[in-house]
Amino acid sequence: MVETRVADLRFVPYALHLDRVGAYGHSAGGTAVAQALHDDRRITAAVNLEGYLDQVDGELLSVARQATHRPLLLAGTDGFRNARLERSWAALLGHGGPVVRRQLDGTHHWVFTDYAALVPQLQQAGLTTAAGRAAMIGRADPRVSVPTVRHLVRSFFARHLPT
Repeated sequence: MVETRVADLRFVPYALHLDRVGAYGHSAGGTAVAQALHDDRRITAAVNLEGYLDQVDGELLSVARQATHRPLLLAGTDGFRNARLERSWAALLGHGGPVVRRQLDGTHHWVFTDYAALVPQLQQAGLTTAAGRAAMIGRADPRVSVPTVRHLVRSFFARHLPT
């Protein structure tokens, strides 16, 4: 799946005749943008929103093994930290370079999606529990988490893809 997504990401700049692109993705999409940044020089900067940097069998992707020389933001949550994510991100961060890691406290994996705003409404309507909400997006208030995620991504690209 990741290889297909990387191929798609590499096709877009080619099809649109772009030579400077920013890309971001969540989960497997984050994995794909990090690898595409490594593979394609037209991708100038990327944001990986909690995507692993390895294969399911544990083999590190080439971006984690060889590093990147272009800006990459690794954004994660305190609710989704696990040994696999830590290992693959640490491998990349160990190379140095223009890679930074940020963490959103009080959040969980799906806070980077529309669920951040929708799940609290489901809880309010009695369609999910507080525990169900916490397992999906954490306990953070969407009035805080949604703008925080937006600011994180926008400010990264504003620094690395100025107009």
